[in-house]
Amino acid sequence: MTRKHTLFGGVALGLTAALPTFAQDDTTRIAFIPQIAGIPYYVAMEEGAMRAAEELGVEYVQEGPTSTNAADQLRIFESFVNQGFDVIAISPLDGETLKPAISRAIEQGIVVLTADADAPDSDRQFFVAQALDRDLGYTLLDEAVERIGESGKIAIVSDSPTIQSMQNWIAAIEERAETTYPDIEIVSVDHTDGTAQRAYQFATDAMTRNPDLKAILGMASTTCPGIAQAVEAADLVGEVLTAGYCSPNTARDYIKSGAMPFSVLWNPADLGYLTVWVGDHLVDGGEITGAFEVEGLEQTIEYLPENDVILLGPPSVFTEENVDDFDF
Repeated sequence: MTRKHTLFGGVALGLTAALPTFAQDDTTRIAFIPQIAGIPYYVAMEEGAMRAAEELGVEYVQEGPTSTNAADQLRIFESFVNQGFDVIAISPLDGETLKPAISRAIEQGIVVLTADADAPDSDRQFFVAQALDRDLGYTLLDEAVERIGESGKIAIVSDSPTIQSMQNWIAAIEERAETTYPDIEIVSVDHTDGTAQRAYQFATDAMTRNPDLKAILGMASTTCPGIAQAVEAADLVGEVLTAGYCSPNTARDYIKSGAMPFSVLWNPADLGYLTVWVGDHLVDGGEITGAFEVEGLEQTIEYLPENDVILLGPPSVFTEENVDDFDF
């Protein structure tokens, strides 16, 4: 296969002993399994991945469960293994559930990556990460505190507790509150089944239990509409702030209504692009040993060798001033 992109910095093009490759002449096949199918965030990730696939001359397939169901995600993973894909990337709903399947896939010579969320205790070869978990947690709370002040009650609404990345973001928020904002009280952490309806109910319950609640933070793109709609329905826009990790397209209406003054995220299209690029590079026998540049992406890509994390870059904050500059 011909290398379409030039790699700079600390990435060598020699064979990586730990990453066996397929001896075959046909097109490299790369699959990605999101946590849930069809939401704008993963649609944008797919668009970026498809752009990379076209430029690199590889085949790309994306398929996810219709709800955040770890068993369904495992079945999709095993299906891609059985179909003989060269690379399988996954945003794990439950890393523990996937561990044996990941190990078996690697034994068969398949490159296995995590992307968007990690399974750090598995044998996955690299985690293609959007930003550091700590930076994401700190940024969300810092931006909220800037608007509500350094004291008050905050509720958190997340997705499944098995999604490690979201648990890490919550831990970072809690750490930031404890060390930097001691008068911020996190009154509840609730977990949905991946639906806006459940997020709406948890947000409503949090406001009912805490009439002096100042903010509700959503950890998943699916929670953002629910928590914002709950504040709108309660006629508390301007009194209870909502914010979360959601795409500009998901948050736009709520940002403009004032129910969600900001959201924090990254560019999922770039994350999809980088995931495909990394998979193709590894199948071609490339190594990743340090920071590098990827033609097609603007930022330098960092590499954290202690955890085999490939880092896209710092988080972005979307507000009324810039949300219309983005379309994902």
